[in-house]
Amino acid sequence: MFNTAEGQQAGAWRRAATGVCLAAAMSATWFAGAHAATLEGQQFEDTVVLGQQKLQLNGLGLRGVAWLKAFVAGLYVSTPSSDAASLLAETGPRRLRLKIMLQAPSSELTKSLLRRVKRHETPEAQARLADRLTQFAQQLDSLGELMPGDVVDMDYLPGKGLVLSRNGKAAGKPVVGDDLYRAVLQIFVGEHAIDPRMKQGLLGAPA
Repeated sequence: MFNTAEGQQAGAWRRAATGVCLAAAMSATWFAGAHAATLEGQQFEDTVVLGQQKLQLNGLGLRGVAWLKAFVAGLYVSTPSSDAASLLAETGPRRLRLKIMLQAPSSELTKSLLRRVKRHETPEAQARLADRLTQFAQQLDSLGELMPGDVVDMDYLPGKGLVLSRNGKAAGKPVVGDDLYRAVLQIFVGEHAIDPRMKQGLLGAPA
């Protein structure tokens, strides 16, 4: 989430992760055309190629609070499903794409995501993921100020790991482990998802 008041943008992503339901998303709909799908004016291709494999758009979800819209997320998978457990259990390439709609520092998104990982994962899993989460967090922080129109991709490539990029430019080396990607994806479609309405959209449910 973002705040329109000057000097309060630093808390924007933090507010986005509080789980507050948004009124705007209650009426949001996403429309699929012949070659693209659109939500809140943000267009997503129906398919993308990642690691030489064609992925299909599973769904779109809006993240925001009230009239403030932070980003639209799109999830690409090899086999679309409305079941979160099936999507989390996938081992093939996947892409989580965020189309930014409001200015905010990426460090606030980092804080939000890390808090959600702690909520989803057991202490043992957190310990196993700790070093790699730190690496991912450093890459996310390095993106700097996110601006409307920016595209942030969180890709999973089997045998390589999580690849973070902004506007097509990788933020660093892949961070290994499908368990890490699963931990990140759970933030969006897991039991304690950051936003229930966004989760349902990513699972392909009609608004």
